[in-house]
Amino acid sequence: MRHAARSAAIAAAIVVGLLLVRATDEGPAPAHAQPCRALAAGDHALTVATDAGERAVLLHVPAGGATTPRPLVVALGGAGQTGAQFARDTAYSTLADREHFLVAYPTAAGAKPFWNMNGHVPGRPDDVAFLRAALDRVEDATCVDPSRVYATGVSNGGGMTALLGCELADRLTAIAPVAGGYGTQPACHPSRPLAVLEVHGTADQVVPYAGKGAGHSGSVSSFLAMWRRLDRCTGGVRRVPGVPPSVTELAWWPCSPGADVVHDRVAGERHGWPSWWRTVPSRTTYSTTWRTWAFFRGHARAPSPSTDTAARDGAAPPPG
Repeated sequence: MRHAARSAAIAAAIVVGLLLVRATDEGPAPAHAQPCRALAAGDHALTVATDAGERAVLLHVPAGGATTPRPLVVALGGAGQTGAQFARDTAYSTLADREHFLVAYPTAAGAKPFWNMNGHVPGRPDDVAFLRAALDRVEDATCVDPSRVYATGVSNGGGMTALLGCELADRLTAIAPVAGGYGTQPACHPSRPLAVLEVHGTADQVVPYAGKGAGHSGSVSSFLAMWRRLDRCTGGVRRVPGVPPSVTELAWWPCSPGADVVHDRVAGERHGWPSWWRTVPSRTTYSTTWRTWAFFRGHARAPSPSTDTAARDGAAPPPG
């Protein structure tokens, strides 16, 4: 009996040792495997403290809740729209329930909400700082996959999305401005390359496709050229098949790892979020809600603590 007990103890020790070796070989558990705060499905009203007072963020958690890390889309409405109104107008929450991702709808400041999309609108708050704090608040409230955080928006919110790509690249994986105004944007110096999808109607009467004035300020072509340079895209343009006939989709690659530049030119479309009521792909009708998410879900980035720290500290990231 004593010999049997000793043999059993030795066997148990061997098993434990093998488990320890296996754990060492596999390395530490990934960050997203760590416990996070679960949140029930549905809409949640969050607040973010700022120097100008509390600001609102509507967070939608998809059906089934958020018990494991999920992708997050930050969706920014146009001038005069609250987060709740943009949620209604885009039906993004309906798509989120089907595709199992989180959507945050922050509201811009003011009685008529308006994003400080170039950073220097007189009397307007620092919306880059607010949206960084909003990301912190959402990540504290529920399970967010930090490698899959995206931003999109329309019109004034599209311009703000473009600014976030320049200023919050340390937190974002991809951006998708829609009908954005780019003519007053400051110089863009992202801390890392980002994937970019730009959606614009050729008949946009508010922020014209070709830009404004003799110099074509804010043209879509100049915005895309800027991001091709920032993302170090070396390949030529390619037309991507499979979109509705009214849309010409142009893509540039190869670019820096994890980055590409894509443009959806919607023929005859006026200012706004094309086909706002659609959340499914179609061969005949373009769905901006579906297309932006389809672009996002194809992109994830590997965590890079050293690069993220350098970006927060204002240092240039290493070339990549």
